[in-house]
Amino acid sequence: MLGKWLLPILILLAIFVFSNQGLKGGPEITVLELKQLLKSQPQPVIIDLREPALFNQGHIESARSVPAQQLKEKLSLLGLPKMEPIILYSDDEARTREATRLLYDQGYGGALSLKGGIAAWKATMDNR
Repeated sequence: MLGKWLLPILILLAIFVFSNQGLKGGPEITVLELKQLLKSQPQPVIIDLREPALFNQGHIESARSVPAQQLKEKLSLLGLPKMEPIILYSDDEARTREATRLLYDQGYGGALSLKGGIAAWKATMDNR
């Protein structure tokens, strides 16, 4: 049972300890770390904070669209896990850090900002 949680827990711990953002803007995860996390079980929750039109133009597979300005009001309806990885991203890192901090302050200890946002994700997909 512990085996399936060990890798995600270790990744979250490493990110928390070594994050240069620390708790000021919320912990971050890099695209490479996210790709590793996506190979584990359970899968992380991924939230795209951009507007639906931008989400529909392309997003990370399995991401849920929750525009940043609606996150606080929809938070209780999302059924997010409190201590499992929740990855947030958009095209604006400041907005993503703010949303990550909101979740973290509400007790979602696994909330992480995707460093570089959707642009960083797309750049790695273009370089496959």
